[in-house]
Amino acid sequence: MLAASRLALIALAAIWGSNFLLVDVALGGSNPAQIVAARLWLGGAILLGVCVAMRRHLPRGWSIWARLLLMGILGQALPWMLFAWGQQNVSVSMAGIYNSVTPLASLPVVWLLLRQKGSRGEVVASVLGFGGIIVLMAPWGEESRSSLSGQLACLGGAVCYAIAYAYAKHLISTLGYSKVALAASQAIVAGVLMLVVTAPQLLEPMDPGAAVLGSLIAMGVGTAVAFLLNYWLIGAVGPLQAGLAFYLMPLVAVALGIGVRGDVLYLHQILGAAVVFGALALQYAIDRRESLDVPVPEMAPDNVVELAKRRPAG
Repeated sequence: MLAASRLALIALAAIWGSNFLLVDVALGGSNPAQIVAARLWLGGAILLGVCVAMRRHLPRGWSIWARLLLMGILGQALPWMLFAWGQQNVSVSMAGIYNSVTPLASLPVVWLLLRQKGSRGEVVASVLGFGGIIVLMAPWGEESRSSLSGQLACLGGAVCYAIAYAYAKHLISTLGYSKVALAASQAIVAGVLMLVVTAPQLLEPMDPGAAVLGSLIAMGVGTAVAFLLNYWLIGAVGPLQAGLAFYLMPLVAVALGIGVRGDVLYLHQILGAAVVFGALALQYAIDRRESLDVPVPEMAPDNVVELAKRRPAG
């Protein structure tokens, strides 16, 4: 991997991992709906500007926009809302760890929804990962019960991502439009949906201090920049190597949570996180091995990477 690719990979992991810290700061003066809407509107506006500069046309047709709406809900609006809501009771570090569950949730998602089977190693990685989640949550402990709803919300956000990735190839990748145009369209349509569905929450008073406004702007800009970086990385080094940014992201979140917000991780959380990270390492090793034999399809556009390659059903 060239030096430019390494820098882009580190920058991408830093942007994704710092989002949890920015959400935590923004919650000090805004509610989850306002955070998600600001991120969608600003990120979508920047990507739309990139489309204009690159002379990329937005999709046409109600059926295409219906698909984009579904992907915008599953891949952006809903998981972002769940994480922002969950972080009212969950630390920055824990939110980042739960986000890393996405690749491990991909196997049961594609099996349940698409009836595609995974390898034995993938099954082991998923079972190991979800065992780590149980240890991480420790629902039997008194100190965990107060934050259990927030933890479940973050876990639900990770599952939303997994569902979005599973359906992306079938819903979006065959449309024939520019990835930048499709990503901008998803953000725009999801932002409009937020305006309609969460209007009462959006109209609630905010405390627009410098830190809150700075966090909201940083998240919106970061959303657009992360997509463009990821798009470039996939073209430069391939989806598997670009996917390393996703595996590095929780480490960034934990480091920022402990270093900036003073997060304290209990023993069961450290053990659970270690098991989850071990399962992620196993999943990445499996993906790397399979990439030597299986042609890698181009994934759908969004500020995401291909996290797991699945074998055809049967």
